[in-house]
Amino acid sequence: MTTRVAWLSALIGLAVAPLFAQTGADAQLERAAERRFRSAEQFYAGGRYGQALRDFEAILDTMPGSRLADDAALRIARHRFDVDGDPAAAEEMVDRLFRAYPAGDAIPGAHLLLGEIAIRSLPPRPQDALAEYERVLTVSGTAGSPWSFAALTGIAAIASDFMDDRTVAGALLSALHETRSAPASMAERFRARLLLAHTLARLGESNAAFGEVAGLRADLLRVIRDEAADGGGAASGAAEGFSAAGLAEEARGLATLVSRYQAPGGPAWRFAGAIQPPQRLDRPLRVRIAEGSLHVLDRDTDELQSFTPEGDFEEAVGVEDPWDFAYTDAGAAGGGAAIPVVAAEEALVVGGNLMTLRLENGPERLRRIRALAVTPEGYWVWDDREKGVFRFARSGLYLGRVPHPRLNEVHRIERHPAGHLIVIEDRQGVLAFDAEGRRIFHLTRDSGFPEPVDVAFDALGNFFVLDRDGPTLGVFDRDFNSVVRLQRDAWPGGAVRRPVSLDVGPDGVLYVLDESTRAVAVLR
Repeated sequence: MTTRVAWLSALIGLAVAPLFAQTGADAQLERAAERRFRSAEQFYAGGRYGQALRDFEAILDTMPGSRLADDAALRIARHRFDVDGDPAAAEEMVDRLFRAYPAGDAIPGAHLLLGEIAIRSLPPRPQDALAEYERVLTVSGTAGSPWSFAALTGIAAIASDFMDDRTVAGALLSALHETRSAPASMAERFRARLLLAHTLARLGESNAAFGEVAGLRADLLRVIRDEAADGGGAASGAAEGFSAAGLAEEARGLATLVSRYQAPGGPAWRFAGAIQPPQRLDRPLRVRIAEGSLHVLDRDTDELQSFTPEGDFEEAVGVEDPWDFAYTDAGAAGGGAAIPVVAAEEALVVGGNLMTLRLENGPERLRRIRALAVTPEGYWVWDDREKGVFRFARSGLYLGRVPHPRLNEVHRIERHPAGHLIVIEDRQGVLAFDAEGRRIFHLTRDSGFPEPVDVAFDALGNFFVLDRDGPTLGVFDRDFNSVVRLQRDAWPGGAVRRPVSLDVGPDGVLYVLDESTRAVAVLR
């Protein structure tokens, strides 16, 4: 791993090798450092972190002139952050690296680590992270750098959170096409391609999005065939810890979703039947689809039921006094499993475990949590006693209030993909507020939506509003422009009478929970 300056120096050195030949002592030092470094890497790969760190520290302390000393410092810093969860210790080691080895080949990796620390701090510092990622590219360039792919995809992820799609597309195209020789796992590249396809679709580049999806699916199917040929054990996809089949299904869903909005006459949905949950619903509150399963929260039975789209029972989890729930977003490019989060009066229950909400410098106590939204940093919750929306990190740490004017009876909140707060307020209807609390959208009760009950977003950022009266479903684009309105004839035969909630699947299929039929209507 060397910088461009170091590469140039190396070439000059080859030309005049006899004059600048390495001394025997220097060569002996490098061989000792290499042995120690290999030993540390082997210990680390085996989970023996203590021995690995001792070897890395020995290189720093006893062989500071070795070309591997800066790499050892970076390995220690990464451990302090990734494993110990101590960003201050990681930053201290990075500072030592900068001071001792300002021209070292680990400098780009140190800036990359500082960017990750900034984006994962509480609250996140996206501008600081962007500055660090850009320093990575300035120091190392893009082509072939071992750090450039991660820096570019980091820039894309931050821009995606702010819906800056042109920046996302540019960064991902650079990551995928200018860094082909840079180390990056197959899983990382597949997820970057899927995010690129999403971004192209949001930009209206449907043909380019379809082309990216088609190529991605072909490559993923090749991995799946290789897994089958190897008996499922030796394939690179399995070794890298990602599901090629899962990503292929996401890509298929995206292609279906893009096709829906490109259809002549605009998007359309048709009633495709109703799913009766395996266990009786007494007072259904909310439906969510996550990882291919349907999940329904029932207020009277205090249960969160999960079942397949065919209606086959999977599990029921009891939660005392639930009011709302959501699933953490695994994301098209993020991997990992979605986890249920339930708002239960005075607390959150995350993955079945009670989370302590730490309210230092916040309200004394939350007593009436009535609505919940999952965000990139953690959670937003509406407390009916405090009359406010409060931000929490995934750890439960209080991050502050979400700015908004005075609200009274709120029964739904959601986070717009661009970061706006969306609320359904009993008297005012559906409102959206920007990051400063200014109202940027208002769907009043006299605009054809007299009784809104739920809102949702699809994978392209289109905004859905479900109204009990009619019933009616309004679809808006990311800028709140009306796209289409579905009314009673969209769900014939009394399939939907008193809807209470909806969600949108990754392929654009609608799932509408009805308290009258106690079933989930499916619109394809």
